[in-house]
Amino acid sequence: METNAGKPSGRRRPPVFGPEPWPHAAPSGRWTYWDVWFAVVCVVDCGSDWDEFDARLPRERSRGMMHGAYLEPLWSHLLDLRERLTAARLGAAELAGEAVRDPKVVARARAKVWKQPLEGRAKTEAMCSTPSRRLSERALTGAWPRFPVSPRGPYEALVQGVDLDRHHGQWATMALAEVLVEITVGQVEAAGGDPARLLAVRRAALTCGVRALRVCDDSCGTLGEWLRHAVAEYAAVPWRQASIPAEVFWGDFLEVLGEADDFGGTFRQETEVFLRAGVQGDLELVEDLVAALHREYTAARWDFRAREVLGLRAYAQVAAGAVDRFTATAALLGSEDWQPLDAMVVCALRRGDATAARAVLRAADRPGFHQGWVRRRAREGEQEGHT
Repeated sequence: METNAGKPSGRRRPPVFGPEPWPHAAPSGRWTYWDVWFAVVCVVDCGSDWDEFDARLPRERSRGMMHGAYLEPLWSHLLDLRERLTAARLGAAELAGEAVRDPKVVARARAKVWKQPLEGRAKTEAMCSTPSRRLSERALTGAWPRFPVSPRGPYEALVQGVDLDRHHGQWATMALAEVLVEITVGQVEAAGGDPARLLAVRRAALTCGVRALRVCDDSCGTLGEWLRHAVAEYAAVPWRQASIPAEVFWGDFLEVLGEADDFGGTFRQETEVFLRAGVQGDLELVEDLVAALHREYTAARWDFRAREVLGLRAYAQVAAGAVDRFTATAALLGSEDWQPLDAMVVCALRRGDATAARAVLRAADRPGFHQGWVRRRAREGEQEGHT
């Protein structure tokens, strides 16, 4: 008969999720289980080549089906780990050490890195603070120190009236939207027509609205509609009279439009907001800023936002009536997003330039999610005698 005699009777070892310090012999410095798991897999499966590890990660994760927000935390940790290893002048093999000879460690490392879902308590700081999250937070407040009057004060007054630290149900969201309207109206009145103060008030409202929508159940659409109006009202502020540098205004404007668009803040008014903000005289500057943001988003592998900012370039050109620039923008967009393409086609046709409309569709006609729409739109134009 089997007994417990002679068996260890100590307490059960607490589970390890990954962010905990690696307890075994390792090079000097603070290394976590995730660090060593990454290094072990890099050595065993990728020949100690971090570039190969980077390329293999999306292939291994659910056979390439795990993208975007699900894959980014792991990639973010990889970026952070490689930076720390470079600073410590260490390679994957040096960090992994004897762990690569332990079959149990190797099996667990492979499971953690290549297969298992990533739960919240298993995330390291780098996994939580991903490149896209840092860029998103920069979009909300990063330019404020360069405003003539900082939006910080109006923003703090807004958040005192609403609780952004908890989830709000549908009815609470409707009440929250009413509070935002009331506080914003009061702040606008207090600005007394001063463009710099008005710019700060309207800009603070955008950030507050985006953060509120992140924690609210806006099934009724009340808060989203308020945000749409807030975007339009911000674009209409006479910002040039506020003495804010054009590159500061437009750079911040492009970034915050991306955040607002996540919640429908630019829906059906993409071109109008650029028109209201007076893009006509600053189109080249806006295009340069779009190019810089596109490079940042691409480097951060924030593919959705990288495509989205190219769409903003298209809407800015439509607002400025720059038909001669449409084809180059369509070539960059491809067929991934039909709406900015349609805006350019419609604008060209309204100006009587069917040649430009055809050129837009030809430039965008390459493999992509909406290639079918591009070709259908071209056929419709031919039948109507336009494109």
